[in-house]
Amino acid sequence: MMEVQIGGLVGLYGGAVIGILAWWFGRRMAKKQRGLDELHDHIWQKARSISWFFTLASLYLLFTLILFGMELRPAIVLAVIMVVHMTSWGFTGMILSINMNMSEPLKPSKVKFGIFIVALSVICFAILSITTGNWWFLLASVPPNTIGIIFALTPEKSSEEF
Repeated sequence: MMEVQIGGLVGLYGGAVIGILAWWFGRRMAKKQRGLDELHDHIWQKARSISWFFTLASLYLLFTLILFGMELRPAIVLAVIMVVHMTSWGFTGMILSINMNMSEPLKPSKVKFGIFIVALSVICFAILSITTGNWWFLLASVPPNTIGIIFALTPEKSSEEF
């Protein structure tokens, strides 16, 4: 007999409720400030399109782990895919929004390198967590992820400023 995991239910449905409320509140605030225009739609459609590439990469990574003999439970696989898709969509949308609203756009090479740092960190620590069965290793990915995001979103100082 399966026992009900109360924490899992609270996290699953509580996260959904908080996410929907945050989405609704954000759209309400953006509408008040006339932020829901064609540029907003373009940015978030582009972000969603790019996030599918990250999702595809995570699928290949998970299939590779299965081919190497790792036994992964369906709930874990679906959770990883969902987290990769939603976070890549959010971060890509954030980067595109910041870039479109800056006076001088971010350099694509810097953004790509920052995203590479984040992706490599997440992949390495996720594999380490999966292979050891200790999910606390994922916390170790927070500092490199923070560095990667800061690196990607910090514009380069031009030589005219010196």
